[in-house]
Amino acid sequence: MPVPSRREAALGNVFDALANAQRRAILARLARGPVSTPEISARFGFTKQALSRHLTVLENAGLIERSVRGRTNDLTLVQAPLDDVSRWIGEICRGWNASFDRLDHVLRSKRYD
Repeated sequence: MPVPSRREAALGNVFDALANAQRRAILARLARGPVSTPEISARFGFTKQALSRHLTVLENAGLIERSVRGRTNDLTLVQAPLDDVSRWIGEICRGWNASFDRLDHVLRSKRYD
């Protein structure tokens, strides 16, 4: 099995992070602006350990940044990895659209044979 490129590995980390509904909910909240870890914990009912695990996955995927404020971390969404996923999906869709266009052409040409 070939070794994934850096881009493929980064996309894999983002998809792994997005695979969990609770992490997607955290990101949805962060899309509205920065939030503190106690606010996230209270909003979603996470234990400290569970929150730490979720934030570590999101951080490893490059989806969030933490800034320390006393004993609290402020969390900010990082848009770039989501933009990378969007571009990747766009590439896949363009390939599918080209295939459908070719199929449409073949089917239309067969109709008049």
